[in-house]
Amino acid sequence: MNKCTTSLLLLLSFLLTGSSVIGQHQENSEQIKTLKIAFFTEKLELTPEEASVFWPIYNAHENAKEALRAEQRKEIRDRFETLESLSETEAKNALARYLELEEKEEELDKAYYKRISNEFSAVRTLKLFQAEQEFRRRLLQEYRKRKGSQP
Repeated sequence: MNKCTTSLLLLLSFLLTGSSVIGQHQENSEQIKTLKIAFFTEKLELTPEEASVFWPIYNAHENAKEALRAEQRKEIRDRFETLESLSETEAKNALARYLELEEKEEELDKAYYKRISNEFSAVRTLKLFQAEQEFRRRLLQEYRKRKGSQP
């Protein structure tokens, strides 16, 4: 493991330790985004010129996905709490809307990866898949490790 990756993991460990104060969540979120930028830039071996093309595309995609997730939470997942009081018709409508939003997310991902593969090579696009999975895996491992060490 090279120095940059080791530094990122140590910083990630530091960020994920500590309190569960609500205000801390936003700060941790921003710090995780910073780690993600460094991690992806390293894994994809982005030059400054490539980074100036990649990050606006990536950020636009992430913002669109977050808006879709917020819509999903608002329209669907909040209704799960009142599932017992939903009529069959309301439940069918909620299910249909959920599936519609899932399809939107799939289309959003397809358009994103197609655009990335047009800007970069197919090999680099596959490296992006790999980097995303590895970052999520490391983040979850660190979270589980920290969660397990709390009293």
